[in-house]
Amino acid sequence: MRDPYVPVSCALHSTLELAALQHKSVVLQMRDGSQMKGQILDVWTADGREWLKLRRTHQEQVIDLTLIDHLQESFLHEH
Repeated sequence: MRDPYVPVSCALHSTLELAALQHKSVVLQMRDGSQMKGQILDVWTADGREWLKLRRTHQEQVIDLTLIDHLQESFLHEH
């Protein structure tokens, strides 16, 4: 059973959407303290939750936005 959904802040959502539009590589700081690096391909809402698709090396991963604390742009991997 999933935890009750709490929408992410509008600021975080907007920042993620902008990164996707600009095809920027980012570092996602996750709520559990880990980091995920990659390029945000898409941000969308489905099944009453918000999601993003992250390209990491040669794979794509779908991530629930509620797991993300904040993001940092990674200028090491600009496209």
